Amino acid sequence: MEDATCERIIKKLDSLIRQDPLMDEFDIVFSPGEVNRSPVVSVEHKLGLESWCLKHVYAHAHANILKTRHSKRIQDPAPMLRWTQFCLLVAPEVATFWNIRKQLLQHGSLSVDADLHLTRLVLSRKPKCMEVFQHRKWLFHHILAPCPSLPSPPCAIDHHNGSGPDEEPNRRFLLGELEICRWTADKHQNNYHAWNHRLWVLQQLAERPLGLAEVCRAEYEACHRWVRTHVSEHSGLHYMQHLLATLVTLVAEGVLLNLAEAVPSATCPKDLYCTELEFNRNLIEQYPGHEALFCHRRVLLQRLQDILLHAAPLHRTASPPPPALKRSCVETVNGEWSTALLSERDLVNKCLQTDSYQKTLGERHAHWLSNVLAV
Repeated sequence: MEDATCERIIKKLDSLIRQDPLMDEFDIVFSPGEVNRSPVVSVEHKLGLESWCLKHVYAHAHANILKTRHSKRIQDPAPMLRWTQFCLLVAPEVATFWNIRKQLLQHGSLSVDADLHLTRLVLSRKPKCMEVFQHRKWLFHHILAPCPSLPSPPCAIDHHNGSGPDEEPNRRFLLGELEICRWTADKHQNNYHAWNHRLWVLQQLAERPLGLAEVCRAEYEACHRWVRTHVSEHSGLHYMQHLLATLVTLVAEGVLLNLAEAVPSATCPKDLYCTELEFNRNLIEQYPGHEALFCHRRVLLQRLQDILLHAAPLHRTASPPPPALKRSCVETVNGEWSTALLSERDLVNKCLQTDSYQKTLGERHAHWLSNVLAV
């Protein structure tokens, strides 16, 4: 294929992306062989590229990127932007292309909106691409956070949760990232990188107390909806563990007044984890044979144990407590923990009565209870 033909394809792709800020999906369209028409297809905000031209056009763009980069001076950034855009749509795992675009962003040759739009298109094809999430983090830390007056990207999906136009831009961007994480987690199972990015977003939001209670409540409810329909995904359950720990920490640090702001059914950490254990048990009984639920349950039990063991010191005063009060606190803690362990024994016994994989999981859980919690 001639270089001029490759350039026409690259320019056509770039033109369609620029003209349609609502374009939200890109993919490679299989074609058995070369045909006498443009391989670039655009229908209802969806962009496609026929597979027959990939090898030739990618090789052309790749060679030009390296040639221009080695010259150490980019006289005209427009071709470099088109080449890197094409290569990243095809092979987003190549960090060199992202680094070139970072340099162009810092030099003012590329807009943040254009790069956010590109990452959105890349994620539509490869939702588990770690490099894309890393690039979006970099955009926030180096471009958006230092310049909060920058407008939010017009290509973003509707993710403002009803927020008004006067909302702080960085927070608005982070709320959008939560929607990006939900969307990519739906597109690819066990999407660790999407959940890890979601955890990063939660950490950033925790530093911005305005509206944090509403965000935490929405995340708590969204995670429960997710877990109900994805009982085998460790990544989502791992995020849930971090979310619960974050809620407890925010209350302890005074960022949230109480847990009920985010979780109406919980007034203290003990209630929170007891509620989660009950929710987890219902899932185990409703959807037998899923190891991820048992692994998640063990984390919940360990945290409940830590909370109960540290409950008595919360009653300390300047002078030693009376023996009767001290004994009462210990008895209360022991009684609550004994109740939790009785529930575990009952769950194990129910699992052992089955003939499926649930029985094996019950045996493993009993072994863990014996060796870790000394039950």
